[in-house]
This record gives sequence, structure tokens and C-alpha cells, in this order.
Amino acid sequence: MRLFISSSFEPAFVSNLKAVAAYARDNAGRDAVKWVDPSSFHITYAFLGEVGQKDADAAAEAMDSGLEGVAPFRIVSGGFGVFPSPRHPGVLWLGIAEGAAELCEAARRLARGLKAKNLVFEDRFEPHVTLGRVKGTLPENFLRRVGDFSADKRVSSLLSSVELMESRLTPEGPVYRRVFSSPLAGAKVIKPENGAYE
Repeated sequence: MRLFISSSFEPAFVSNLKAVAAYARDNAGRDAVKWVDPSSFHITYAFLGEVGQKDADAAAEAMDSGLEGVAPFRIVSGGFGVFPSPRHPGVLWLGIAEGAAELCEAARRLARGLKAKNLVFEDRFEPHVTLGRVKGTLPENFLRRVGDFSADKRVSSLLSSVELMESRLTPEGPVYRRVFSSPLAGAKVIKPENGAYE
């Protein structure tokens, strides 16, 4: 299984992301960007990559232990940005204006839990939501135009759980499936109807 750990958002937050992504798409030029499916918007805390059943079970345990006592918290969408730099844009994203500290703390707790289970993962968390990946040349002033558009749009979302997700790569793009959910504040875990980690 190709796994990562993430959180998803409330509908109003997703709608805001869709609006910014749609504006960016309209201004990017044809085929310049591979856009993320709006139904897949999320915050990624850690990418585990290809793992077996044993490591999937260990990751779920690490999530529960690492997040113990962490209460749900609210985030607010921030400005538009790019990785690695404006001169060489590779990833287009929307940042987090409020709640970044809480996100970073959750990521640190998860990292400690994963390391305690001897799991290998990408340990480099930056609070953002990926909107698309640049494949070609962006028009002049594209970053400024989208940045100006997103600056006036701020919306919040409550984050109340952290999910272990499977990513299956297809020609149409990745397809995500929830493998395990660790609700914040000690609520019961949610597992797939037909059995955990199948």
C-alpha cells in the first residue's frame, strides 16, 4: 500500500480552495499545470510510501498514541504560494494563515510516534494545500494575479481527525481511500466497513 497521513476540510474551506484553483487554472494557460482534483484537497503530515500490512498497523498505532490528548482545532486559509521558489515554480499551493502552529505540533507528534515504531517517512512538514503541479511555462504575472485574488478570500475549517490514506496511482490521477481514522480528542476510531487495512 502507498500510504500518507493527512486531514481533510469542511465544505466551506473546500469551496474556497476550488475558487482559488479555478481562478489559477483560468490564468495558467492550457496544459501548464496538472491540477489536483478538488475532492482530494488535504493537508499532508507525512508520506510513508509503499508499506506492508505490518507497517500500516504500526502507523495507525502511532497516530493514536502520538495524537493522544490533542483537541480539534480551527485553521484559516492563507495566501497563494509556490515551491521551491517564484523563479522556479514547481508546486502551486494555498497556505494557512491561522492554525499553522497547531498543524506543526500535530505533525511533530505524529513524527515522534512514527519514529518510535521505526517507520520511514518524509519528515518535512510545511502547512499548505497543494493545488497543482507545474508542467510547463506559466504566463507573466500569473503568481501576482492569483496571489491578489486569493488575498481577499479567507475561510476557516475545523480539523477534527487525522487519516491514514492509501493512494492508488491511475492514468487519470491518484485515487485515495481512507484506511484508518484517528479522531482528535479521544473519540472512537473509524475503520472501513469491510475490515481494517484491507
